[in-house]
Amino acid sequence: MPVYINDLLHTMNSITLRNIQLKDKDAVISMLGDPDVMRFLGPGRSLTKNEANEWFKDAVEHPSRYVIASSDSDIFIGFCGIKEINGIYDFGYFISSAYWGRGIATKACKLAINKLSSQFDIEKVHVFIADENIASKRVADKLGWFITRKTKKDNIQGNYYQIVI
Repeated sequence: MPVYINDLLHTMNSITLRNIQLKDKDAVISMLGDPDVMRFLGPGRSLTKNEANEWFKDAVEHPSRYVIASSDSDIFIGFCGIKEINGIYDFGYFISSAYWGRGIATKACKLAINKLSSQFDIEKVHVFIADENIASKRVADKLGWFITRKTKKDNIQGNYYQIVI
């Protein structure tokens, strides 16, 4: 019996973090092609099919951030965790737009920080949030994160936040 997104949204009680798997490919490529999801990420635009395929291949070969999945069905929801970018540890999360507004980002960040705090000095991890990214600013507020400095990253104005454990 097929799982429909609306049914999943009504029944999803919890999430889990796991490593990326080949079965996630279609969902990942779809998410990376969504201009709403990609607005504040990477190049600030949706990725082409070829770019998304390369991104997925790299994520499988060099896993960094965790996959956020439904605990009930193991369906891919998004990513959360730390990735080293140009020698800097960057904490980030991105979620398929079908799952926005359900508290998943906040839950995923709590789980990831709990898992990663024994491996990283969380106080030295960067979290960049664009000024226009109201939803992520709400997540930071809910988690008690605070602004450490205003900056511009990839031509996007925003702030670096300090993670609070």
